[in-house]
Amino acid sequence: MNSPLDPKALRQVFGQFCTGVTVVCATDTQGRRYGITVNSFSSLSLDPPLALFALIRESETLKVIEAAGAFSINILAENQQDISNRLAKKGGPEKMDGVLTHPGVTGAPIVEGSIGHMDCTLRNSYDGGDHVILVGQIEQAAVGEPLPPLLYFRSAYKTVAD
Repeated sequence: MNSPLDPKALRQVFGQFCTGVTVVCATDTQGRRYGITVNSFSSLSLDPPLALFALIRESETLKVIEAAGAFSINILAENQQDISNRLAKKGGPEKMDGVLTHPGVTGAPIVEGSIGHMDCTLRNSYDGGDHVILVGQIEQAAVGEPLPPLLYFRSAYKTVAD
């Protein structure tokens, strides 16, 4: 069923909700790192520890996550806008060039300098229209750098004013 709502107008309404900026990363079977900028992240459960996010069906990173069965969710600091911009573009593993990471317990890349991260195994995926909703079981999590978060509001990056 197609919605009678104008997608451009709906995007503008969604833009009224301020979100944090995360990047989700995974490694393919050849050891290449993939990453994508995600603002649809949400905590889901503490017991068991679960988090969720959604990716557009055509995403290369989605295919890598599904094959790997593991991924990291990295909460970006306000000084990491360049990483968000880089990973928001279409592409493959070349997007991760210059992004410093280390492997998490699942083998998924953890972004250096993030203010927090979760290393997850893929628990479930659900139909989300033109997106797929992914639920991850958090295997390891840590608070990172003590910096303000990178925010996104009204189609632009924002920072927290203390």
